[in-house]
Amino acid sequence: MIALCLLAEPQEPSLPTTPSRHRRRQQNRALAELTASKAELVSALLHELRTPLAAALAVVGLLPEKTGDPAVDDVLPILGRNLHRIEDVVSEIATISGLENGTIPLDHRPFSLPELLTEVSTEAGTRVSLPASPTAGDVIGDRTRMAQVFRRLLAAVRALGGDGTMDVTEEAGHWRVAFRLPSEQPTDRLFTGPGGQGNAMALMLARAVVGRHNGQVAVETLNDTPYLCTTLPH
Repeated sequence: MIALCLLAEPQEPSLPTTPSRHRRRQQNRALAELTASKAELVSALLHELRTPLAAALAVVGLLPEKTGDPAVDDVLPILGRNLHRIEDVVSEIATISGLENGTIPLDHRPFSLPELLTEVSTEAGTRVSLPASPTAGDVIGDRTRMAQVFRRLLAAVRALGGDGTMDVTEEAGHWRVAFRLPSEQPTDRLFTGPGGQGNAMALMLARAVVGRHNGQVAVETLNDTPYLCTTLPH
């Protein structure tokens, strides 16, 4: 009788899968699937919107400015403005989606945040409160995108009733830019309530751009006063 012995190569002992590790894996997998499905959904919705929107704009563009019918002549300018507004929103959603998933590139250069905020406040005719002796710590990132973010946030806060003042402080290697918010309404509805007037887009854009700069945007309450705070690392 001939005995055959099959010898398997030694294998590295695997670490035991603990319940907490298994749960984290499941959560990370679910998060990845959610992110992917969100990107696919946004892409599909944008495609579905752009085709009929382009057709509607083309038809409106072919119509004469005056048709001779007073009812039609009154409606056409309103229709055109609303269609262009929808076009702007669709374009901005595409930009925010591209910034979130990284398909839209950002510059990676150092720039002075106090200098940028001074420019934005001067353009808007408001005030920026800077540290008395700011350090030389610059922000590394896309200066143009960050300027767009602060312009949009400033306009949104002022539209909500805030004075638009930007309070800038330095905390543990981070810049903190705070906009004072009106306290007459719940902070969770400041950008989504009936008076928001589309300001939710400003907040979405800010979170997308600031997130790519390893920062965050959040509402904080100091001395019973709500602030919209943007934090960026030096």
